Amino acid sequence: MNSSFRLMQIRGIPLEINISWLMAFFLFSITLAQAYFPGIVAGLSKQAYWAAGIITTLLVFASVLIHEFGHSLVAIKEGIPIKKITLFIFGGIAQMESEPTNPATEFKITAAGPLTSLLIAFITGGLNYLFLPRGQIISESIFFVARLNLYMAIFNLIPAFPLDGGRLFRSIVWHFGKNMLKATRVAVALGSILSFAAMGLGLIIIFFQGDLWGLWLVFMGWMIYQAGQSSYSQLIYKETFSGMKVSALMSTVLQTISPDATLDELAEHFLQYKFGAFPVVYGSTTHGLVSLQNMREIPRDQWAETRVSRILTPLKETLVLRPDTDAAEVMMKMASQNTGRALIMENGDLVGLLSRTDMMRFIQMHMVLRSN
Repeated sequence: MNSSFRLMQIRGIPLEINISWLMAFFLFSITLAQAYFPGIVAGLSKQAYWAAGIITTLLVFASVLIHEFGHSLVAIKEGIPIKKITLFIFGGIAQMESEPTNPATEFKITAAGPLTSLLIAFITGGLNYLFLPRGQIISESIFFVARLNLYMAIFNLIPAFPLDGGRLFRSIVWHFGKNMLKATRVAVALGSILSFAAMGLGLIIIFFQGDLWGLWLVFMGWMIYQAGQSSYSQLIYKETFSGMKVSALMSTVLQTISPDATLDELAEHFLQYKFGAFPVVYGSTTHGLVSLQNMREIPRDQWAETRVSRILTPLKETLVLRPDTDAAEVMMKMASQNTGRALIMENGDLVGLLSRTDMMRFIQMHMVLRSN
């Protein structure tokens, strides 16, 4: 199920809104309307506070969008297309079609985001200072947007990959070390240290000061850590499987089982061939995939009379690929879906089986051979 929906297209770049953004929009609006603005501008109606809260929240997310467009426009100028921009609970992300090919390009693309936020902070802050009277709800709204963009620029410059600061740090390490993968490893390691430091500080704030705001530090630290690990894994997949198709990795010598076989016969198959799953095939028709996990659904004393057709994962629920599918794309899809195997079919015929375990083994072999 896709957790994002497309809102519009701006300059050829699709803009998507993640479901989590709706939560952030609600929390931001209610906090501004019921706590922030009543505390600094007194005597207004509830409708005025709510209008200011909603408009300010929209301005904040417009700032996030402009920040991401800062990245995107420089990336396009450098010859890297942008797949889409997605807004979510903690901000936004511009998804590039490919990684920068050199450190100078990455530095320019990355620096564009914080510089854009600083520019927004300068413009809105100057507008508020020069033209708007203090103490009015409009000026306080603009001042809030100015401060938040300043904080956004500073926060993004923290050298924790994949934040902008972490990517800037990676580009510098890449420039001097001449190796993107090693630079990413160093940047992710630093980001992990800072993430755990943030989580530790959050726990200290919670347990020694009794302030539940420490939960945000814990949550943010964990999210940054997970994002860094995921980014590094995706880079390894792309580096390892660059230019490779599924046909180069799939197993073509297949052991299949009939849907009419009993679970006792299936158990013998598992013991004899020592695979974790088998394609279920009858004649030239592929029905799906059956695994050890499927067998656990049936009590042992019912195996003799239970057929494989009862427990198999049907073809429509199985990951099915073509032999010419990009291997890196498949690895990321299998990892994100937590799928261990895929059936490879062409013109309705089963031609191979691809295992995530085999792909991970290939990655390990590739990294060992490249390091020597």
